[in-house]
Amino acid sequence: MSSCNEVHYEGIPSPVIFTPNIPVDVDPVLQNELKAAGDIYQLNQAYNLYSWQALIAINWPMTDDGIPKPKFTDAGSPAWLGWKEAFQVYREDGQQPAAWGSPRIQTGLGLTSSLLKDSDSRVILSTRTPTQPAHHNLADETDQAFAGKLFDQNGEVVVYEVLMNEVEFDYIVANKLYNLNGQLEFTKTQTEANFPKGNYDNGTLGATEIKLAWRVFKPTDLHQNRYLTDEGYIIDEVTGQPKQVRLGLIGFHISQKTPTGKQWVWSTFEHIDNLDENVIVGADGKTTVIHPTLTDPDCEICPVNVDATNGNSTYMYQSSEHSDYWTITGDTNNYYAASDTMKTQSKRMVDIPVRVREINRKMQDYFKAQGSVWQYYQLIDTQYPVNQNAKPATSTATAYHLPESVINKSGGVPNIAYLTNITMETFFQDGNQIAGLMENSTSEGTALPLSIFGTESCIGCHSSAGIAVSYDSTTSAPKFGGQLSGDFSWLLKRANWDTSLPKPTIKAEE
Repeated sequence: MSSCNEVHYEGIPSPVIFTPNIPVDVDPVLQNELKAAGDIYQLNQAYNLYSWQALIAINWPMTDDGIPKPKFTDAGSPAWLGWKEAFQVYREDGQQPAAWGSPRIQTGLGLTSSLLKDSDSRVILSTRTPTQPAHHNLADETDQAFAGKLFDQNGEVVVYEVLMNEVEFDYIVANKLYNLNGQLEFTKTQTEANFPKGNYDNGTLGATEIKLAWRVFKPTDLHQNRYLTDEGYIIDEVTGQPKQVRLGLIGFHISQKTPTGKQWVWSTFEHIDNLDENVIVGADGKTTVIHPTLTDPDCEICPVNVDATNGNSTYMYQSSEHSDYWTITGDTNNYYAASDTMKTQSKRMVDIPVRVREINRKMQDYFKAQGSVWQYYQLIDTQYPVNQNAKPATSTATAYHLPESVINKSGGVPNIAYLTNITMETFFQDGNQIAGLMENSTSEGTALPLSIFGTESCIGCHSSAGIAVSYDSTTSAPKFGGQLSGDFSWLLKRANWDTSLPKPTIKAEE
């Protein structure tokens, strides 16, 4: 990415300098000073400013030639549209991905008109991406991680896409980690993947992944100008044909491996209308209350964060004299229904901290003064390691190590125990649950069933990501390594066999 001079604006001063260059890290000298003083509050604030800088840099408008525009408010395609989508790298045929910048159609997915009728094809995103706008659901773009679909208050399914920067892409290609064959060869000599961490002194960026969550607008939806929008296609569930829709960004997640964060740094953003009622005042002084996208504030008894489609579950609307309700296959509970349209009643279990809300307010005031759509977005928080060399804490069947086995599940002693995005990890918002479900534990279900509060954690969850180490020669099912072996990237588990090669005989489990 080309660089340009730092940008300043008249009027409300910017809380931080924004440029098209993604920050490599929070200044390590400042980090050490704040850690030595025990001032984690100010360290958190420094990371939260870094998160906002990263968000704007990744979304900086570009020319058709890939040159950053002078201002972030200029018209242009956001920088991330030039990144690689996960399905382009972890191809269905397992073969080497096309070179950086190649057309998206070169994916090995057999992008034909017949594919668009495939029931496994779901969503086609970003017509402004300089690639063919069609693909298979290899990137799992309608389901949440380890869960099912999130339905907004229109009954529309929220859709996703995952992309990586060139640094991560180059590491995967160089080590042939894009297929299971290459991962097995890699783990003959190395036990863990090790993505580039960047270099603060010379400005070299580390591996970076982003995940975007989009709502699908109905033509009648108001206030679409409050969103970063794009045109796209989804597969109609009834006809099986692609239909053009307008998409609005409701969630943006950034994970970056930094020089001081080998557990990566996790920054997550949401649209302010996801869960909250917001008021706008018209030129005539009339106020309008905007209904939230992912919850119904008028339904106090609607059950929250119910996953109706996990594991191919189906749901059915039922009526009785007592109440209307939903039934879900495989679930013995009946769930109160306020409508015959499936809508997820989303609830955030961990509030956005006051320290983050204060930075958000300053950012939103600044972006409003610039006439930028980012005035309608908010940082939820930033999760990072305070001591990246600390080992993961473990609980065993004979010795419990709470709280360390939860709050330091990943190693690195994260600054906060939990961080989730309501648009991407809705169904992790459980609240009270068994400690073993949240721990780095070898005793799950075998000892005292101790309950704690839990909602999952970016660092904790991703620490469990693995890389292929062997496979069953009968079923060809791969076995993945344990904690830390995938270097915090779940994308490695999307790898397939190279269909042009025979299965390897190395490290097979007979």
